[in-house]
Amino acid sequence: MQRTHTRTVNLTFSALMTALAIILSYFPEIPLAFFAPWLKLDFSFAPLMLLGFSVGPLMMVVALLVTNVVHILGGTTGGIGELANLLLGLSLLLPPTLIYRRKRTRARAVYGMGIGIVLMVLMGVLSNRYIMLPVYFPGGFEAGLQKFGLSLNAYLFGAIVPFNLIKGLINSLIVFVLYKRLSILMKEVDDEERAALKQR
Repeated sequence: MQRTHTRTVNLTFSALMTALAIILSYFPEIPLAFFAPWLKLDFSFAPLMLLGFSVGPLMMVVALLVTNVVHILGGTTGGIGELANLLLGLSLLLPPTLIYRRKRTRARAVYGMGIGIVLMVLMGVLSNRYIMLPVYFPGGFEAGLQKFGLSLNAYLFGAIVPFNLIKGLINSLIVFVLYKRLSILMKEVDDEERAALKQR
């Protein structure tokens, strides 16, 4: 009975965080035009990281997949942007959740976030260089970037690197601020549900 109850609480929380991630993948999308006109900051990774810390990395990966599949329906990239976002999400989210799962301390969480941000920045460069740019500029991405006054190196290291660094830092900061309060709230809900089950 206790295991079933815990599973129900986890599934409910997972559904809520997935729904929130889907919403945040659409709104607010903040364009950072000083990097490149199509780069937009969103906060969808924050609820997914919260999910990873609270329930575990497996459920978080499932939620990340669902979020990107749903986003394809309303997106304009034909799934290419969502593929890149999936790779970025795995890079940012897996290190902190796996590290935190082995030892649940704030220091371990922050350490994992730092690794995740670095990997996300690297994945941002690789996914843009080998996935995004070749697809969006099939006639030659260097010529395509020149229309925006950008060289390949300027785009990758002057736009993609700082953009993903900012995105990773902001999403991680949101999680850092909210996680303790959220874990306390989840424990209170769990305790109330257990008390209600005992009274039945």
